[in-house]
Amino acid sequence: MSKFIKYSQYNAPQDSLAQLEAAKASMGFVPNLLGYMAESSVLLNSYVYLSEQTGKTDLTPTERQVVLMTVNRFHECRYCMAGHTQYAETHGVDMEVINAIRDDQPIGNPKLATLRSFALKLVEQRGVMSQTLVDAFFKSGYSQQNALEVIALITLKVMSNYTNHLVGTELDGISMAKRWSPASER
Repeated sequence: MSKFIKYSQYNAPQDSLAQLEAAKASMGFVPNLLGYMAESSVLLNSYVYLSEQTGKTDLTPTERQVVLMTVNRFHECRYCMAGHTQYAETHGVDMEVINAIRDDQPIGNPKLATLRSFALKLVEQRGVMSQTLVDAFFKSGYSQQNALEVIALITLKVMSNYTNHLVGTELDGISMAKRWSPASER
């Protein structure tokens, strides 16, 4: 298997340099994912842009994390599951919700459970949804806009999860304590 290059703000291709410098300035480090994405400024810039845009959805921060972590779990992405666990914990997402997703257990909050089911079915069925599930999503208080925002969040996770699988992204130090592995490996 070919070894992919992980770049830093010191050796990144010119078209990716600004994104890595911005990450270092805002987070204090360059996440390994971005370092690998830097090989393709198209991927890196698209990922950063979509990440910024999905932060503007009408979904709450907790709801966004439910979708993101659900997709991470489905794709069995260790890097993103650890990172989003760290992020969710420090941004006030209820630990019961975080653990339910990580452990593939039911979420006690009915609205969040419906959101999780909707996101999971979208991924599993590649967007082909039963009207029953769509209706349940709307009946639980979500809008058509929210349904489309879930697709944007899934797209963000496809970009990161697939990159991590392809390049073998190592966990960042900040999320090492939040390691996760798929149930099949426990």
